[in-house]
Amino acid sequence: MPTSLSQRLRKHRLFLWVVVLPTFLSVLYFGFLASPVYVSESSFVVYSQNERLPSSGLGFLLSGLAGSNSTSAAQTIDAYVRSWDAMMALNRAFNLKKVYGNDSISVFNRFGGVFYPYSSFVRLLKYYRGKVVDELDATTGITTLKVRAFNPKDAQKINAFLLAKSQDIVNQLNQNARQKAVAYAKKDVATAEQRLRSATLALAEYRNRKGVFNPQAQSGLELGMVSRLQDQLIQQQTQLDAIVAHAPNNPQIPVLRSSIATLKAEIQAQSAKVTGSEGSLASKDKEYERLFINQLLATKLLEAAVTSLEQARLTAQKQELYLETISRPNLPDAATEPHRLEGILATFLITLLLWGVLSILVAGIREHHER
Repeated sequence: MPTSLSQRLRKHRLFLWVVVLPTFLSVLYFGFLASPVYVSESSFVVYSQNERLPSSGLGFLLSGLAGSNSTSAAQTIDAYVRSWDAMMALNRAFNLKKVYGNDSISVFNRFGGVFYPYSSFVRLLKYYRGKVVDELDATTGITTLKVRAFNPKDAQKINAFLLAKSQDIVNQLNQNARQKAVAYAKKDVATAEQRLRSATLALAEYRNRKGVFNPQAQSGLELGMVSRLQDQLIQQQTQLDAIVAHAPNNPQIPVLRSSIATLKAEIQAQSAKVTGSEGSLASKDKEYERLFINQLLATKLLEAAVTSLEQARLTAQKQELYLETISRPNLPDAATEPHRLEGILATFLITLLLWGVLSILVAGIREHHER
């Protein structure tokens, strides 16, 4: 009988090694050794004011939120969640080596485990990335954050911490966008203010140096005076002509001639102030107009720069990103992993398929040798 059993075992040893042993180990691992894993899940969406909101249905509502800015922000959050900085922040808050490496966890599942001496932060990062998943749905723009831990409270706390950090990232992105959008506009305003200041000082210096406030206005005053003097000259000249014609010996004639000569000299002097000499108002008007136009242009540029600054601020507000939490991190009341029955069944089916292939190969080899 023992000989018969030994022969049977030798006959079926391929089946024992390929199917029975792995399946037995699978039953041992999934049934008794594998620690239960609790999954805490949360979801959120990142959007901005300038992205259109559809009208009905939560999924349809959120489907319009995934614009370029918000998608980039969601990708930035995903990069952070999987980063060294996120792991170190979590480690400072919760001591990840203790959360994932305590003795209550199976040696096959905990951090370090069989290879405990190699529990460096570099290995912790690799282990951490296997426990935290951040998935972005490109269609709806919804990000789902899943955290696996061997304690339901640990999974929830880590998920809540990462969700809060995601909100901080969105706030930081908003702050950076505002600073960049407004910084250039502020620089243009400062340049325009300096230009207006220089133009105003140049105009004031010219007025002080030339002793003129506004050549055009002052020319109008001077020409008005010349016009009034010419009216007086015409009146007195007419009076003189009448007296000479009717009373050539009238004693008023010399007085009128002297007054007429004085008026002509005054008219010539006043006209020279406006035109005809190097110091006339006409010669000053060209330089004054240039300086005045520079000041006017600088004023318009400053007004345009201030308007652009306000528009930049409004645009930054419209493009501001918001993180809307759809579901808060849940506290799982039951382990969802490992999938024990599925794992055992998958092991059995795969090894059975492998045994079938190997059996055919072995049979072919034997038949070849027998020939």
